[in-house]
Amino acid sequence: MGWKLTLLYIVFAALFSLLIGFLWKTFGFQNLVKEVRVKKATLHEDAATLKTAQKIDNWKLAFRDAWSFFLSMLPYLVIGVLLGSAIYGFIPEEFIAKYIGSDEFWTIPVAAIIGAPMYIREEVMLPVANVLMSKGMGVGTIIALLIGGAGCSIPEVIMLSKLFKPKLVVVFVLSVLLVAIGSGVAIQLIL
Repeated sequence: MGWKLTLLYIVFAALFSLLIGFLWKTFGFQNLVKEVRVKKATLHEDAATLKTAQKIDNWKLAFRDAWSFFLSMLPYLVIGVLLGSAIYGFIPEEFIAKYIGSDEFWTIPVAAIIGAPMYIREEVMLPVANVLMSKGMGVGTIIALLIGGAGCSIPEVIMLSKLFKPKLVVVFVLSVLLVAIGSGVAIQLIL
């Protein structure tokens, strides 16, 4: 998609992300992270092997807790991937190009919202973006779709809901949409 667009993408995504991070800190959103703690392992009695046993126990415990966390999220991740894949697979590019393919500014927030629930990797989305651009979709709209899709897919939001309190999950999604829309509008104005 060219060096100029790539550079603008990086600059605006980074600037908006830093701004969002500053605002989160200013408003005290770090208090909305759930306390996730690794449980303490039982220590061995032998003083000579205490340190080694502690390291092994900590690794085993961390692995067990991570595996337990993964298994509890797995059904939701599968549902999220299936939903995102269904949206991605059953909404034809022609439909997207027809309804959000113009250079109108209203298409940018619509693209960010459409992209958000999709589970799309950037390497998959770039060829699709090239096709959409060739069909007349505005550059800002494509950027909003890319950032929205990469920033807050359904599986990602489900995973974050295990670590963040509900208010922070909502703030996260809104922040990603703001970054997607802001970057899309800025790039549309420049290019």
